Amino acid sequence: MVRIGGIVLGVAQSEELVVAASSFDASLRAWSRDGALAFEMKTPNNQWALTVAVQGNLAAMGTFGGGLFVVDLQSHTELQHFEGHTDDVMSLVLDGDTILSGSDDKTIRIWDKASGECLQTIHAGAAVNGLATQDDLIVAGLDDKTVRVFDRTSGEELHVLTDATGEINSVAMNAQYMVSGAEDTKLRVYAVPSFELVNVLEGHTELVRSVALQGDYIVSGSFDKTAIVWDAHSGAKLHVLKGHSNMVWSVSLQGSEVVTGSSDNSVRVWDAQSGASKLVLNGTEAVSGALAEAVAAQKRESLPRRLSRRISSALGRR
Repeated sequence: MVRIGGIVLGVAQSEELVVAASSFDASLRAWSRDGALAFEMKTPNNQWALTVAVQGNLAAMGTFGGGLFVVDLQSHTELQHFEGHTDDVMSLVLDGDTILSGSDDKTIRIWDKASGECLQTIHAGAAVNGLATQDDLIVAGLDDKTVRVFDRTSGEELHVLTDATGEINSVAMNAQYMVSGAEDTKLRVYAVPSFELVNVLEGHTELVRSVALQGDYIVSGSFDKTAIVWDAHSGAKLHVLKGHSNMVWSVSLQGSEVVTGSSDNSVRVWDAQSGASKLVLNGTEAVSGALAEAVAAQKRESLPRRLSRRISSALGRR
């Protein structure tokens, strides 16, 4: 099949699949756990795929220009197109019967997954880079260097966290902790639901682009070409995952497996407990099951302004 033709801006996992969203080739791919390519498609609007979330055989993807789609990874069909965002969709959460989306248009939207109806719009006050939810809380990482916490039902702003000195690129949350990753190279860990700062994790030498949190582990991906596995409770650095030849843009954590996506146009799967590399995926793997027609990689000709600047700057560091 066709090799990944762009930066892997988003990765996600289910029990059975590893999923990746990529830039220049405007594509979504999924692999089985043994590394066989199970799904490949262009974004329905032919725009860069910026973020992805997965739930069973369903994947939600956000794109340049406000595109938001749900596709069935088994039948290779587009199920729903959600219309409302007016700028790039940067972050997604699939949560039960709803989808949460965060956008450069400075809003968070909650959608009915089946009908496509927008149930609520929360005005975040700045571009939304990262999004997480737990119970009745929504957390947004913003480009104004703040993390903002909202009541999911009312949309009321509950907390504004101002500890970071750089743009917040990613957030993750469970019932015990909330983690943010920022352009100041640091991760910050907050207690939930008080949102008191309990730890600052330092170890990356360039900006933190993505964070994930599950169980006893935090994972972070950075422009320093590494991902780090941390102890969520003590903040101890457990493993530095080295293997990518360029910047790590996206991370995912599912059980004991870490998935990373990079601007070296590859996806890697790691063991969180040992730090060992398990798989390197680039889109040329043997095909598993019925796969949609392969699409040749092609660069998009026009880039939305804000992410275009960031990518141009990042590529200049190579």
